[in-house]
Amino acid sequence: MKILITGGKTVTALKLIKAFEGAEILLGDYGDMPNINTNSSTFVGLGEWNATILAHNLLTKCLDNGVDILLPIYQAEIAALSKSLVLFDEFGLKVLLPENSQPSLTKFKDLCVFDKGTIIYTSTNSNVEADNSLNGAYSFDAETGELALISIANPL
Repeated sequence: MKILITGGKTVTALKLIKAFEGAEILLGDYGDMPNINTNSSTFVGLGEWNATILAHNLLTKCLDNGVDILLPIYQAEIAALSKSLVLFDEFGLKVLLPENSQPSLTKFKDLCVFDKGTIIYTSTNSNVEADNSLNGAYSFDAETGELALISIANPL
């Protein structure tokens, strides 16, 4: 299984690698990319940032690189892709995002990743309540169980 996580030059993306042990991880980002490959991940350039064609650009990169799952974390990507989920589905690409996603400004310490309501990773042993609407990467408060869709500011 090959997974593309956007925001590849950010700490957030690097933390999310742990959610997909055993998978081939591509860390994609815009602009200049480091030429570093590790046992668990490879950096991939997504070209220059162009907010008007994000969904098309990401679809092309996924198809060119044989990606099975896309996990976008930039705010504009989340907005664009939540409107294009059907297109990605037609090409057999899974996008880890809930429908009608709203990026959150709230950030919590712990992380979890859901695939259509099934938790596939959590950074702690805390129980996180899931429902079928949860899809994607979230930060959460272990004490209250409050979740916030992970999103980071768009690159300049």
